Amino acid sequence: MLLDPLDARWLAMLTASPPADLNGWSLEDWQRCVRVARRLRLLARVAHAVKRQGAWPMVPAGPARQLQAEHELSAWRSDKLRWALDRVGGALQGAGCPRVLLKGAAYMAQGLWIAAGRLPSDADILVPQGALARCQALLGEAGWREPELDAHDQRYYREWSHEVPPMHHDLHPVELDLHHNILPPVGRHRVDAGLLFARLEPSGWPGWQVLHPQDQLLHSVCHLAYDAEPRERLRDIVDADGLMREFGRTRADFWPGLVARARELGLTEPLWLVVTLARRWMRTPVPEPVLVELSAVAPSAWRRAWLLPLWQRLLAPVDPDRRGDWRQDLAAFVALVRYHRNRMPLRLLVPHLLHKARRPPADAPVKALE
Repeated sequence: MLLDPLDARWLAMLTASPPADLNGWSLEDWQRCVRVARRLRLLARVAHAVKRQGAWPMVPAGPARQLQAEHELSAWRSDKLRWALDRVGGALQGAGCPRVLLKGAAYMAQGLWIAAGRLPSDADILVPQGALARCQALLGEAGWREPELDAHDQRYYREWSHEVPPMHHDLHPVELDLHHNILPPVGRHRVDAGLLFARLEPSGWPGWQVLHPQDQLLHSVCHLAYDAEPRERLRDIVDADGLMREFGRTRADFWPGLVARARELGLTEPLWLVVTLARRWMRTPVPEPVLVELSAVAPSAWRRAWLLPLWQRLLAPVDPDRRGDWRQDLAAFVALVRYHRNRMPLRLLVPHLLHKARRPPADAPVKALE
C-alpha cells in the first residue's frame, strides 16, 4: 500500500463518501496531516472537507489556523483564475472556434465538488490546431506574452508539442497554457483531437465548453501517467477519484463505454493504472462490469509487475521529517526516462536533450521545456 495509516485517514476526508471519523486525532496527527497535505498541495482541500463535514471545532487551534489560511488562499487564487479566464474568453470571441476549459478550470466551471480547495497557478485551455495561430494573435493583442525562445525551442513548440509556449499577462497572476491536443503529436501515445472536439459540452461559463465527462477523466489519467515529474502527485489520484464519484453518480452515460472510449483514444493503460490506485488508496467505487472490461485491456503481467509498484512509490506521501528516499528517487528517474521515450522518437529526443543540456539556466523560458 505504501500509505501511512494517518495519511489514509485524511485522504478519506477528500472523498464524497460518508464523513471520516476525526475523533481521537491528536495534535501530532493534525500536525502531520497539515505538513504532508501542504507538501502535496492538498491542504486547502482538507480544509474544505473539514468545513463540509462540520468538523471544524474538532481541529486544534494551531492546525486550524493553517487550514483557514490555505482555505482563504485557495479562494483568492480561484477568483483570480476565474477573472483571468473571463478576460481570455472575451479576447478569443473573434477566433471563430470552440474554446475548451481543461482540468481545474473545467471543474470550476461545471461546479464540481472537487473544484473546491484547489490552488490554481495556471489555466489550461484547448482550441483546434487550425485556429491556434489566430488565437495566439488575439491573445497577444490582449496583452498575453510568450517567452522569447531560440530557434530550436520555437520548433519544439511549433512541431513537436501539444501546446504553445506558456503565456503571461501583467495584470493576471496566472499562467495561460494554450493547447491544441492533450498529448504531443510526435509521441509514442497520440490522441486524435478531433475525437475530443466531437463530444464537447457546455461548461457553465459563457463561451466556454468542456470535454465529455469520460474524456475529462481520460485526460486526467494521461496527464499523470505521461508526465515528466509524477513524484508526490497524489492530488491527481484525488482528482480522478472525484471525477469517477461525481460523474458516476450524476451521468448515466459515464461508466458505460468508458473502457471502449479509452481504447479508442489509446489510453487504456493509464486508465487501468489510475483506477487501480484510486481503488486501493481512495476506495473509489467502480462498477464490476467496468472492472471486468478494464481487466481485459490491462497491461501484460510483466508490465503490471513493475508499473504499479513504480507509481505507488512515486505517489506515496513522504514524511517531511525524513530525508529523501532513494527508492523514490530511483522511481522518479525511471519515470523520467519513460516520459522522454514516450514524448518523442529518439531521432528528435537526443538532439532536444543535448540542446537543453547546453542551455544556460538563465536562458531557460519561464516554464521548463519538458
